[in-house]
Formats: sequence, C-alpha cells, structure tokens
Amino acid sequence: MEYLLKASAVIALFYLCFYFLLKKETFFNHNRWFLLFGIVIALIFPFAIIPIHITIEPILTAETNFVISENIPINIKEAIPNPKFDWLKLIPIIYVSGLIVFLIQFLFQFGSLILLLLKNPKNKDGIYTYVIVNNTISPFSFFKWIIYNPETFSDEELKLILIHEKVHANQHHSIDILLIQVTCSIFWFNPLMWLYRKEVRQNLEYIADNKTQEISNSKKEYQHLLLKTSIANHNVSLTNNFYNSSIKKRIVMLKKSRSNKRNQLRYLLIF
Repeated sequence: MEYLLKASAVIALFYLCFYFLLKKETFFNHNRWFLLFGIVIALIFPFAIIPIHITIEPILTAETNFVISENIPINIKEAIPNPKFDWLKLIPIIYVSGLIVFLIQFLFQFGSLILLLLKNPKNKDGIYTYVIVNNTISPFSFFKWIIYNPETFSDEELKLILIHEKVHANQHHSIDILLIQVTCSIFWFNPLMWLYRKEVRQNLEYIADNKTQEISNSKKEYQHLLLKTSIANHNVSLTNNFYNSSIKKRIVMLKKSRSNKRNQLRYLLIF
C-alpha cells in the first residue's frame, strides 16, 4: 500500500501542476509528453530509495543488578488480549477487488474492440487499414486501424475526419490511451487519476485538431464538422474517438491564439 500512496502523490502533483500552469497553453505536444512523463515517474518513483545517514551517539546508562531470592514464589500470569477486528486488513482486500473489476473491464473492452476489427470489411490504404462499419458510431482509430461509417458523412467531411484520425495513428496516440487506461485500473481509488485520464485524452484531441486544421486549411468547415458530431455517439474508451464530450473546448482551443514561447519556462519551473 505504501507504493500506491507514493505513486498517487506523484500523480496528484503532476495533475495539479498541469491544471494550474499548463492546461490553458497551446503547447499541446509538450503537454502530451509532460502528462506521459508524469505517469512513468509515478510508476517508478516509489522504488527509488534515498539513503539518509544519521549519526546516533551511544547513550550510557547505569547498570542495575537485580537479585531474586529463591524463597519468594513468582507467579506469572499471561495476559490474554481481547480479540479485536482489524479494519485495516480490509483495505488490501477492497483494493484487489477493485483492481480485478477494472482489469476485467479493460480486457472486455479490448476484446470487443478486436472483435469489431475482425468481423467488419477492411480496405488497405498504405500503412492504414480502413474498417467499414454499418453502425452509427463516431469514427475512431486504434493504431493504424481507422473505423468509420462512410454513409454518415459527406466526402468532404470524411476527408477531414480521415486526416484527423491519421494524425492519431501517425503519432501513436493509442499507446497513450492504453497506458492511461491500465494506470487508471491500478490507481482506480484515486479520483485525480480519472481526471488525469480525461486531460490526456483531451490533449490528444487538441493535437489532432490543430494538425488537421493546418493540413486541410479549412478552419470553418472543420469546426462545423465538430459541431455536427457533438450529438452523443457510442465511444470505445480504448480508442481515439473523433467525437468526445468536450467539443466546445476543442473549438475554443482551435480559435485560441498561440501561447507565448516564454511560457514554456513553466515546464522548467515545475521540474
């Protein structure tokens, strides 16, 4: 449990630094590595042992001799403590139970995703594989697989969506998603961990949105497309979904002026 508490403290520290100093900045790629670095540090930092050498002076005490007479009977009664239930023993049981539940959920989601990739028709396009579905779901990517329903969008909209998902694929954002999902399963008891996951996923969308807008040079069209997908859809939590519940924040970030480069000194200040 000591490991979990130390790692949770590191996660809390990185999250609070991100929230108050970096969240509103447009250094999306820098923020990505900052958030990933926070997870890695949280996982390995508790194993670090910092030796502290303390000099202890010997304490001299007067020697006392006790003489026990053989004629004096000695009756020693062993005290029998009253058994009390140790509630602290429940903590590991509760933690392991929660860990098993979240890991099973993770495996179930992963299995459902693999099944979706296998059972639907696929088209190869260079390094990408398009998986065509008939369901009304938001387009999403998982590594080099891009899943979408071509009937849901026009050709121009589909072009922007594919650019967006290719950014996720090219920058290997699925690794971030899998890492943060597993970390959430380990630290499920820490509410800041779930907020941390939200920031990781949101920042990946900022990266893809910003890059898509640069490549397509279609600012208004792309923002209209984000609004169109703001209708709730089914999402797969282990993937990079084109739609998510923070569309408004994504549009605000797209319109926001670039942060002053001097603000990058905040990363140095944090470390």
